[in-house]
Amino acid sequence: MTDPQETVYDIAILGGGFAGVYAARELAKRMKKAGKPISIALIAEENHMVFQPMLPEVAGATLSPRHVVNPIRNLCPDSHVYKAEATKLNFEEKSLTLSVGDFVGSSKIRFKQLALCVGAKIDLSRIPGMQEHALLMQNVGDAMRLRAHFISRFEEANMATDPEIKKRLLTFVIVGGGYSGVETAGQLIDLGRAINKHYKNVAWEDCRLVLIHSRDHVLPTLHRNLGEYTAKKLSERGVEMILERRAKAVTANKIYLDDDTVIETNTVVCTVGNAPHPLIQSLNERSEVELDRGKLKVGMDMAAPGLDWLWAAGDCASIPQEDGSTCPPTAQFAMREGIMLGKNIAARLQSKDTKPFSFKAIGELASIGHLSAVAEIKGIRFSGFIAWWMWRTIYLMKLPSLERKIRVMVDWTLELFFPRDINLLNPRYSSDVSETYLEAGDKLFHKGDPAFSFYIVKSGAIELRDEGELVTTMRANQHFGERALLNGRPYIFDAIATESTTLVSIRESVFKQIVQADASFANALEQSAKTFLTSNELDTLLRRLPDERLNAPVSSLMTKDPVFVRNTDSISDVVKLLRERPKSYLPVLDADEKPIGVIRKEAFLLHLQTTSLERSDSVQTLDLLHLPHVTEDEDIRHAMTLMARSSATKALVTTSEGKLSGVIALVDVISMD
Repeated sequence: MTDPQETVYDIAILGGGFAGVYAARELAKRMKKAGKPISIALIAEENHMVFQPMLPEVAGATLSPRHVVNPIRNLCPDSHVYKAEATKLNFEEKSLTLSVGDFVGSSKIRFKQLALCVGAKIDLSRIPGMQEHALLMQNVGDAMRLRAHFISRFEEANMATDPEIKKRLLTFVIVGGGYSGVETAGQLIDLGRAINKHYKNVAWEDCRLVLIHSRDHVLPTLHRNLGEYTAKKLSERGVEMILERRAKAVTANKIYLDDDTVIETNTVVCTVGNAPHPLIQSLNERSEVELDRGKLKVGMDMAAPGLDWLWAAGDCASIPQEDGSTCPPTAQFAMREGIMLGKNIAARLQSKDTKPFSFKAIGELASIGHLSAVAEIKGIRFSGFIAWWMWRTIYLMKLPSLERKIRVMVDWTLELFFPRDINLLNPRYSSDVSETYLEAGDKLFHKGDPAFSFYIVKSGAIELRDEGELVTTMRANQHFGERALLNGRPYIFDAIATESTTLVSIRESVFKQIVQADASFANALEQSAKTFLTSNELDTLLRRLPDERLNAPVSSLMTKDPVFVRNTDSISDVVKLLRERPKSYLPVLDADEKPIGVIRKEAFLLHLQTTSLERSDSVQTLDLLHLPHVTEDEDIRHAMTLMARSSATKALVTTSEGKLSGVIALVDVISMD
């Protein structure tokens, strides 16, 4: 068994797309043939490779989602495959820092050679609302979600009585007229026509599918005639074409275009917005490499100039061609780049000369639905059924593994004889915001566990402990976990339920989005993160004070005869007392003179203004805050420890019988001469 953090791999390949997978396969084959097998680490964010050209057919219910993906471990049996996200590249150590998951946290991979094949990311932030409301078509999950979303809109519309709501539900807008946008439009219009007959209260005239494209014709990388043919065919099928327009903003119910056109819709599919991969973008700070519009510049052999260990291929690489242009970000280029990359790395490891990558595109194809496609093969243009047959034949041949080829052939054959599947399969994944229930004694997390959630106590109580010592007790309406998330570190305490407890948990990704969006909220969390001290931090604080002060009894420094109220007093009594004796906190006593909580002045007055609280109501109706309790004969060191660990500036002092006898303030301890 190998330890990824201890092993130094001969080559690390980052990325599980066409370029990364084919590079790993070719490299392993060549080194094995040369009798020099090497250690290869293939790191990918998913454990499968997606055959991107067939994703629209998954969305259109033509293909099963399982049939357009291949397990990377099956495709690359001679590689160590790790499912993880790379967050940092260390040039000096030749290592990658990986984010593995909630429980493993981060890991590190060390290497001698590195190939970057991470592709590109989607960035929708440039169009307000697009990120929050649009559906994507980047991976299998996106295609499955779009299919389920499309069918669910028909289900809702079938029950809708308001014609405006029905119209909005059945209006589908696709942004982008490239391959993905056009093929998705073709598949959705076919799916809509196929399933419409099953919905008795939905007329086809109620449905509207709109394709928005910023140029004057779709499929701009193909000949203009093919783009115009595609637009004509889609229009005949019922797709409304809006050209030379851009999306300006998106809401839950509308999309706004740059000419002030407004389309009411509950479904926007975005097929544009490619952006540089964050890891590649971070290399912009390194003087050893050069970026070209967010891509790593490499030579024609895909090696980074001046570095004998760094390579790149695929959508994240800027690879020059003989005519002075760079390789386009398409699947046919990525696959061949990967193969050549594997050959060149093998040559480098055997001290042989590398070869330049040279490839001229054979052609391009796009399926536009209803047994129709467009194609341009070696300058010859095809359209209609012949192009559709070529599209299916060529992509079937390119699909990795014989098993997947057979499965796809079966799906396509069945589609010719049977109706499309309209089962609404909408997998429910773990929510980003959810509730967690714990019984008394249950541990929520241990000190040192990777931090992946921010918690709010809904009911019950959670003790935060450090090396067995109580730090604080979190009760209803209190929160914790922000310190670890803000600092990107593991949890610094143990969290244990002391009674039946319900927590609201917010996952790290959502927490960070909120923090980035609201500066005031972020500042408040920064402050609260500093209130709970670890044992080391507490020791540092206490060492600043002389032992004679810390060892003195609390009674020597407490404020005697504190101002208080009883839980049977009225709200009017509290207001009167605060007017006569201004205090930031008022202890609340029960019938036995024992403190049961405190009223904080600011919170009380705000509550009085914003609720229907009556002046005659009892103090018992208020939610009381809790300050730490110490007895008169305990030392100031103990009081300081409780206050520091509870983020409190005061503590209530009680007699041995538990009755209130005074209040000790943190400021008095620190400023005492």
